Amino acid sequence: MGGNVFGTTDKINREDIKPTLLNFLKEFKRLFPAAEPHFRQMQTLGSAGKKKISGDIDLALSATSFDKIDDWGLDQRHVQELFELFKSRARTSTDDQMMKRAVIVAIAEKIEEDSTYLDVDVKSSAAGALFLQAPQFNQAGEQLDKNVQIDINVGDIDWLKFAYYSNATGKEGTTSSAEIKGLHRTQLLIALFANKEYTFSHNYGVKDSKTQQIVATSPAQAIDLLNSLYKVNFTAEILEDYHTIMKTLKSSLSKDDLNGIYNLYLKKLDTTKADIPDNLQKYWIKNQKLLNLKGKFLPNKEANPEDKYTSKLIKYQIK
Repeated sequence: MGGNVFGTTDKINREDIKPTLLNFLKEFKRLFPAAEPHFRQMQTLGSAGKKKISGDIDLALSATSFDKIDDWGLDQRHVQELFELFKSRARTSTDDQMMKRAVIVAIAEKIEEDSTYLDVDVKSSAAGALFLQAPQFNQAGEQLDKNVQIDINVGDIDWLKFAYYSNATGKEGTTSSAEIKGLHRTQLLIALFANKEYTFSHNYGVKDSKTQQIVATSPAQAIDLLNSLYKVNFTAEILEDYHTIMKTLKSSLSKDDLNGIYNLYLKKLDTTKADIPDNLQKYWIKNQKLLNLKGKFLPNKEANPEDKYTSKLIKYQIK
């Protein structure tokens, strides 16, 4: 979910994910033989394997995999140099976060140097995840003439599964023109926290934007914080789905809070290639100028002929 950083990857069919990952892990074993017990425990995140077609593959790797740098065959002196460099530039990150970043970059550099099979974006990987490009394979074990982006997100597995969760429901319903993806749910969570001056991170938890202190590192802590901030009764099940979150917000929040969340949410969606949900399209149109929305993607009019405001994957401007 880090977005396409290569520009040369393709979507992947669900049936090709397993053979592609098997070959991907073979190369990882060659590069990091002593670390095999760690990356064999990696888990898929988001919609990968749930939807018929996925834009990329997100994986979760436990941060405890970095407890012993020797497992990865890295030069400890170089890792320490990277740590010192990142620490000198950091404003709010902790030493643990800087060390994780240093190890990730050192791993990315080793892949870049030693693998002709994988492409890696070293610069982007400094953000806390490995961004890789790998060949796709079909079920017959044949290499296809296309690649896929594979992102390895490093952190607490439970948190990563919560942060990247996708129920992959697709369309809102038979009369809906908006395709609802996992990012719609996640970006709504980000807006919920941001409206109360907290930062939701996919990698480490929730941070107080004023004090820069991390205040939640587990799903339970994040849910408790939301309930405290909004005086509602969110549950893990409610927070799994865009529609159940919206239903709870509409029935529980004040108009000021609701509008604040909508404004933050639509500004964020305006920067992504994602449909504006049907139940927010009128609000989008009404507040386009106020929020300085550029008019990104609104759904396909043909999917819902009665909706005169939608158009298929073209920039939409109010005249």
